[in-house]
Amino acid sequence: MSTKEIQLKKTVPALNKHKVKEKATGLVVSIFRYVLLIAISYIILYPLFALISFSIQSKADILDSSVTWIPRAPTFETYKVAWEYLDYGNSFLNTILIGMVSAALEIFSCAVAAYGFARFKFKGRGLLFGLVLLTAIVPVQILVIPQFLNYRYFNLGYLIDLINLIPGVNIPFLDLSDSPFTFWLPSLFGVGLRSGLFIFIYRQFFMGLPKELEEASWIDGCNPLMTFVRVVIPSSGVVFLTVSIFAIIWHWNEYYQSVIYFSETFPLSVMLAGVRDSLWHTGVLDKYLAPYVSAACLMFIAPVLILYLFLQKKFIQSIDRVGIVG
Repeated sequence: MSTKEIQLKKTVPALNKHKVKEKATGLVVSIFRYVLLIAISYIILYPLFALISFSIQSKADILDSSVTWIPRAPTFETYKVAWEYLDYGNSFLNTILIGMVSAALEIFSCAVAAYGFARFKFKGRGLLFGLVLLTAIVPVQILVIPQFLNYRYFNLGYLIDLINLIPGVNIPFLDLSDSPFTFWLPSLFGVGLRSGLFIFIYRQFFMGLPKELEEASWIDGCNPLMTFVRVVIPSSGVVFLTVSIFAIIWHWNEYYQSVIYFSETFPLSVMLAGVRDSLWHTGVLDKYLAPYVSAACLMFIAPVLILYLFLQKKFIQSIDRVGIVG
């Protein structure tokens, strides 16, 4: 037997043993991955399934201890009651008027600010961008009282004070509280909900875009704004989609500032928080509240959930493509 044949006999068992070990390792990793995915899916989906189950339970199902997931006498009357207590039609329109318009303004204003940070050099750029990032980590509770006083006695940047210096002139301050302007104005100037985070995401994406197209547009006579609108925006669909979905969800769920600023015009988030107490004050016992509250919660999240289902594929692709560059 030659030396090569002896070496081959020794090598083949070792290779087979290595392949078996690789397959075993791969099997263990696959099992762990599926177990982890099932566990995460259960954690995420359990509350949704519980809400659906609770929302269609009748009083008989609540009193029946044997009923867990599937009600024996399901009813959809809970949704009718929840619709009335949410004042769903009006509060939905208020949410669109306040939240969605604010989100649209914020999406554009943050993009413009981020483009300036990404492409233009000016004194204090680093310091200013640091302050922008700081707004992303400062709790909104710290700023909400000064902002409320600012909108309650709106001074147009001290313009009214200057006009009132004229003898015989006494113009009162504008009262913007309980109006959509409390959300529209910050969003318009890039200081709305999570604007610091959005500016950061936009800036990092714009820094990764090639400059050649922009330089070509400048040669053709475009100013920076025209370049941004005609060149940068069409090339940045993925980042605009990412920020849009985040902005819509955050504005849709916003509660704290809404309950501070508004006393009559309430969005869905504020109405949802008051459903339980409203039902309790009408005589509904605590043990019967769960179906109505669950129905109200499902009606609140339904529009956003439907939006995500339609945009799920594009959203995941946009998250994957929006990179962070230095």
